Amino acid sequence: MSSDAVHAESVQFRPERTHILAAVLMSAIALLVIGSAPQYLFWVLIVPVLFIVWVLRARTTVGEKGVDIRYAFRGSRFIKWENMAGIAFKGSRALLTTKDGKSHPLPAVTFNSLPKLAEASRGRIPDVVGSAEEAAEDKVTIIRRDGEQILISKEEYAARQESSGKKPDNPDTINNSRSN
Repeated sequence: MSSDAVHAESVQFRPERTHILAAVLMSAIALLVIGSAPQYLFWVLIVPVLFIVWVLRARTTVGEKGVDIRYAFRGSRFIKWENMAGIAFKGSRALLTTKDGKSHPLPAVTFNSLPKLAEASRGRIPDVVGSAEEAAEDKVTIIRRDGEQILISKEEYAARQESSGKKPDNPDTINNSRSN
């Protein structure tokens, strides 16, 4: 299979199906509460049902032509690549911003899914997570007593060690900021 054939397919981001288990637990707890006053609290079971509907319907599809956003309780949106301005994160929500300034929430897209999103978009959406990891690849993290962290190169670390009068560590044995 060629590289073009792989990228011609669209990639879907969907809420995990294990969320349905959480909805079942919410229903069980709701049944306990409803038992105390069923004539007033029957409506509480609507919340887990709406949550299950959201899990089954909501998704974000990234394809060759753009991003297709399907919401559970409102109309779907399709945004072409040329109309997209960028991706932003507000709290835990991913927002796709268009050139006209409108923001559209992306269901099931998290900060941790940025590498997969960047791959699916063929670089149209940058992978800031991967580029940050690459930038920190050969760096040393210094943690001060007050909790402040500094990221410097191994050469800068060796120079600091020499200037402070300490015996410099071998740069190849210095732990870098990534732990395996």
